[in-house]
Amino acid sequence: MKDQWRYDGQASSRLSELMGIISPSMDEVAMATFLRKNWEVAGAIVRTDVMGNVYATLGKGNELNLGIIAHMDTVAVQVTNILPSGLLQMRSIGLRPHTLLGQSMKVKTRNGIIDGVIGFDPTSQYGQPKGLVDEDLWMDIGASSYEQACKTVEIGDLSVFAPRVVKMGEDNICGTAIDDRIGLFIMNECLNWFATHGIKVNLHFIGSVQEEVGLRGAAILAANTHLDACVVLDVDYATDTPTPHENQMGPLRLGRGPGMHVKSDNNPVLRRICKEVADREGIPYQLSLGRFIYGGTDGTSLQIQQKGISVVNINIPCRYMHSPVEMCSIKDVENAVQLLIAVIVELAKRKTYCFIPGLD
Repeated sequence: MKDQWRYDGQASSRLSELMGIISPSMDEVAMATFLRKNWEVAGAIVRTDVMGNVYATLGKGNELNLGIIAHMDTVAVQVTNILPSGLLQMRSIGLRPHTLLGQSMKVKTRNGIIDGVIGFDPTSQYGQPKGLVDEDLWMDIGASSYEQACKTVEIGDLSVFAPRVVKMGEDNICGTAIDDRIGLFIMNECLNWFATHGIKVNLHFIGSVQEEVGLRGAAILAANTHLDACVVLDVDYATDTPTPHENQMGPLRLGRGPGMHVKSDNNPVLRRICKEVADREGIPYQLSLGRFIYGGTDGTSLQIQQKGISVVNINIPCRYMHSPVEMCSIKDVENAVQLLIAVIVELAKRKTYCFIPGLD
């Protein structure tokens, strides 16, 4: 395919900017605002629904309405109690206790973002024999009393890992919230590409909310936009580690191309089209199974909306998911953008569309 998208220095800067936006599940306003501004500059028609999902419509021509979807929220913790000492108790949104020990945090408060750190008892054996649990941890914002803490935070405030991203080795990046900043990045780059190249397909780029708390934002997308088919952009568990679980999830390795789910919540016709395009264009990809036979991404909610929607997941292999040191390959990101563009171009050439298995 001519005029291919490439990951260059400017793309790297755009990714770094995206990675720095604080957008915990249930409070994705900062990310939605960022996307709205960028999409409006690109010439898309932009709107937001009552849940906070943000939509950009681009292109026109044939009858196909194709959704490109990535979730805007990240894993987080929520303040549940303020102790007399000024320390904060909390509950987890998608995080395991061992990933939180000693981590620097950013807390969203009514007065802006403040710093915090996850405290723990370094003299304990982390709650043995029960194992480390949420109650063994607390958050420290430097307050010396309940009264002082209440001047800054309140019950329900949300906090995320302090954002950071670094390049590791020749081709990898490591940092916070790659799940799903990398999906948003791929979606953004695709939108900007088609904004300058044009397309005869009705493209709907959607940043969804509350994916980490039950795929809730995706459950209403189809009620707000007619979608014939959807590509969901997310991460998936890489298995190129000493504990790979390949006997259950199959192999999925960094640097060998994006994954395509072979799961009950993915459409076999749309997946076959993606495979055929990738083979023709020489774009590497991997067939991936995910952790379970269904669930885990917005595709699960989207597939069963309205009369049913054809869904395919394009996933970036990710090590150390839901931790402050998530890692992925730049090569996989580049190939995912190229694959997504090529699939959209292929669908734009078609005069008829049928994603019904056995009738296509």
